[in-house]
Parts: sequence; structure tokens; C-alpha cells
Amino acid sequence: MEVDLLKRLEVVKGEYYDSVTLMLVAKELKKIEGVAEATLNMATEANLHIMKTAGFEVDGVNASPDDLIIGIDCPGELFDGLMETARSYLSSPPWKGGEEPSEYTPRTLEGALSVLPEADIALISLPGRYAAAEAMKALERGLNVMLYSDNVSLEEEIELKRYASRNGLIVMGPDCGTVVINGEGLGFSNACPVGPVGIVSASGTGLQEVMVQLARRGAGVKHGLGTGGRDVKSAVGGISSLIAIEALANDPEISVVVVIGKPPSTEVREKLVQTLRSCGKQSVTCFMGESPRKDEPQLKYTTGLEECATVVVALLDGKDAGKAREDLMNEYLKIEALGRKSETSGRFLRGLFTGGTLCYEAESIARRYLESIYGNNPLKIGMKLPDSLKPIQNSFIDYGEDEFTQGKLHPMIDPSFRTGQLKMQSEDPSVAVVLFDVVLGYGSAPDPSSEVVGAIKGLERKRGPLYVAYVCGTSGDPQCLERQIAILKEAGVRVFESNARASIFAAAATVGRERR
Repeated sequence: MEVDLLKRLEVVKGEYYDSVTLMLVAKELKKIEGVAEATLNMATEANLHIMKTAGFEVDGVNASPDDLIIGIDCPGELFDGLMETARSYLSSPPWKGGEEPSEYTPRTLEGALSVLPEADIALISLPGRYAAAEAMKALERGLNVMLYSDNVSLEEEIELKRYASRNGLIVMGPDCGTVVINGEGLGFSNACPVGPVGIVSASGTGLQEVMVQLARRGAGVKHGLGTGGRDVKSAVGGISSLIAIEALANDPEISVVVVIGKPPSTEVREKLVQTLRSCGKQSVTCFMGESPRKDEPQLKYTTGLEECATVVVALLDGKDAGKAREDLMNEYLKIEALGRKSETSGRFLRGLFTGGTLCYEAESIARRYLESIYGNNPLKIGMKLPDSLKPIQNSFIDYGEDEFTQGKLHPMIDPSFRTGQLKMQSEDPSVAVVLFDVVLGYGSAPDPSSEVVGAIKGLERKRGPLYVAYVCGTSGDPQCLERQIAILKEAGVRVFESNARASIFAAAATVGRERR
């Protein structure tokens, strides 16, 4: 017997909860018989839009970003009781078992410093509107800052970085997801060896991908310093990037200095290149999407993340970097040929990513093959999607963008939203290929491949699209690289050894289909 379900919501005024708590409460509610869907969000404009797209009636709701909104899809007679359960879970989380922590947990910067007076770095992860003030407090106490938080204004970023520069400190971020200090990862990180490479990276997943590719080639990283994507824009001027390059150049244990990111502004690029030329060490840049440039004796130019790692390893081994690059490009040509021979129904390519830099690299590769590509953060002006929840034609979506993470967990931590979108796009008969990433490591979801496979197995479309994936991780990661790959392959997903290879195959498999 079918049961009539009803999507209802309730606003809880003036109560803020962190996104981890909201995710866990939603998961507990979904375990209850009769609950088809449960979602708890801070009532930001982006979250309200996501809930509306999911079928919840949010028009006219009187709520602000400081209010909690709870949505439940269940039989009407269960709603009131489930709301009481949700409130109970929020006040007394069942997953904590009612036990009080056995150790003192500081709740302020001052409290943390009383426990660790020797600390020289503060990791700040707060809602953007509070993060800048706490970052300045840390700088004033003489601490370097890893600013994990996003939604920090440009003006605040500039103020923080200028203060840090004047006082011999560095601000890594905002929106800095990954940092490695003496081989120890902060934020999202993978189990990689320590070695003679130092990396400056605007992004998190770009740093992770290069470190993973280096690890697979037997090379390690001592320091990986994030800067945040806006650092290399004209307004910021590359403040943190320049500080980071100088720090790596002064470390006697580092042999190769690497700079990774999207193409900087012209003036910042020149500053970075001049600093690398004069740093006294072999250096490699990877500005994705740029036109290839001629290598210099002490400075090599790359435009892809795997290419960057390949060149770095050649330098470490004393081999010809140009020859190593040429061999890799020949491998790419073989993958392209395989892609062109692939058979699938549909016409378009959809790239659905949890990693922003992986999405950027994938789109820059796909643009070599496909006429037009839309996205929520497209490479080409005029190709921005009117609605990121409704991709059209060839589209690449970065689910780690601010529009999806305000008051919500990053999709690498909670992949459920991206998984739901992957299923929706798979049901679209116009979609020929779905390209996606799976990012492993500390901080990421415990079993991300199983989440994806659950969506694929629940597909109603008789002949689904071709699925193409890249798993960014190592054998030492908590999720186990080999196991995650096996789960995907068993479900029929084509899995490749790098983000670049997966993107080449997916784009080549879509070539010519748009006109059908």
C-alpha cells in the first residue's frame, strides 16, 4: 500500500548550529521508518533555493541566515513527532552517548593558547562573517593562520594578509582546504611520503592531486602551503604566495619549489616568476589552462596537475623533464583514442565535482574538445548557468563553491548532495557521459564510492550514461584507494589514474555528439 508523503518544514528562529551537527541529525532522522527525506540547514538564500528545488515550499518563509530550517518528507501524521525528535537530537545528540569529554576542550583562542603556548599556527573554521575577526586575533598573538573558512570578504582578506606580511607571518586562505607542514596534513590531506618538494598552492584539491601523483611516483612533500584562490588576483597581489615561495626557498631540505593554481593576473604572475627565478632552486609552475611556455634552465612551465608531478619527479631524478613530459602526452593520446571509440547514448557531458581545482582542470581539458561548456564557475565569460541546480548541454559543476557550502558541509565531507545531483543528471536522456571525482584522505567521507554507486544502482533510466571517474588518494588513506576503485569498477564506472586522464577520456567520448 502506498503512503502519501508530505514535504513540510519548520523554522527555528535565532538558533545556529554547525554543519556537522546538522548533517548528523539529518542522517539520524532518515533512519526512522516513514521518513523519505530529512534536511536541516541554516536559512541562507542558497540553502533555501536548494530546498525549493528538492520540492519544499520555501516561498514566503520568514527566515534569515541565523535561523535554522528543518525540512522533512514523511506521512503528515508523523511530522510533529519527528520535529520533536529533531529538536531532541539537536539538544542531546544521540551519537555522543551522553558522555562528557574527558579532556579540556578550549572554546576560545585564549583557551587554546593556554593549553598550547608554543603553538605558531591557528586553524580557523568558522562561518565567514566571524572568521576574519578571529584570524586577526590570532595574527595579533603572533600566530600564522590557516583560514579554512570561506565567505570572507575580499577587503578582509587584504587587511589580514597585509598585517601578516608586515609582521613576518602568513595567512593561508581564506577557503584554504589543505595545508601540509613538515609532512603533517591540516584540513583535507592524504597519506603521502615526506620528501624534498615544497608546494605553494592556491587551492586544496590541486595540492592534493599533485601530492598524490608525486606519491605514486615515489616522491614526497615536506611543506604544502595554501594561499586561497584570490591571492593571485590583482587586488590581493600574491601576498601569501610570495611569502610562501620565500619560506620554501630558505628551507635547506627542499630541492624543488612548485607553484600551483589557476592563471594569476598578469602583474602577479610576473612577480611569482621573478621570485622563482631568483630563489636559487629548481622550480615548476602549474597554471592550469595557460598556453604552453618554453622551459628555462631553473624554471619549468606546466599546465596540468599530473604533468606538474611528472616534471618534478624528472628533476628530482636528474632526468630530462622535456622527455618525461613528451612520454606523458603520448599516453594522453592513447586515452583520447579510446574515448573516441566509446559507445553511449545521449549527447552531452556533465562534470560533477567535489574538488574545485579538479573541476577547473577538467573543464580546461574538455574545452579543447567541446564547442561550449556551461558551469557555475565557468572558464569562459557568458557561460555561467542561470541555475546551478539545472545544468544544460555540456556543464561542469563545482559543488564546493560558496553557493553550496554556506551553512552546509563541504561535499568532500558529506557527498550526499552531489550524489543526489549525479542521480538526477543520470536520469536525463540527453546526457551521454557523467564525469566525477572521488577525493579520499583525512577529513573526507569514509566511503564516498559507495555513495556514488548507490545512486547509479537506483537509476530508472534503462540505458544510463557512460560513467567516468578519478579517485584522488593513496593506499595509505583511511578509505583505502584500492577498495574505492574496486567499488566503482564493479558498478561499471571507468576509473582512470589521474584527473587529466579521466577528463580526456570523457571529453573525447562526447566529441561530435552535441550536434546530434
